[in-house]
Formats: sequence, structure tokens, C-alpha cells
Amino acid sequence: MSGVSALNVPDELRERIEQAAREREENPSTLIASALDLLLEAEALQGEELRRRLASRSGKTVPNERVMAWLDTWGLDKEIPPPQCE
Repeated sequence: MSGVSALNVPDELRERIEQAAREREENPSTLIASALDLLLEAEALQGEELRRRLASRSGKTVPNERVMAWLDTWGLDKEIPPPQCE
């Protein structure tokens, strides 16, 4: 599998990355990988939220009672699956 082996970034950003890595006692590559992971996770969550909002606008919703019943099972051995939009 090929991967990213180098990034071209402006000098100011490179200096900020290096400073942050020193403060955290991390390798700059590790810091960049962590930051990118957080960014991609945030984008995925935003996409999920957008899909949820669009579904609610289309009339697809989950009744509160079903959501609350699901939440009541969190942490139990027999947690029920999340309710689906109708």
C-alpha cells in the first residue's frame, strides 16, 4: 500500500507543527497523523448529522418513545438496537 511520505506546507505552518510537537514531546509526523484523524472523524460526523437532518426534513423520524426505550437499555446486557427512521 502506498502512503503519504511527504507534505509540502508553508514555512509558518511547518514551524507551528514543529513547535506543537515539541510541546507534546511527539514526532511531528505523529502529531500530523493525529490531527488528520480528528479532522476526518469530524467530517464523518458532520456527514452523518447532515444525513440525519435531511431525513428529518423528508418526514422520516423516530418517535420519542422508541428513542427513550432504546436509551433505557444502554449499558444493559440486552441492549436493543437503535430505532430506525420511519
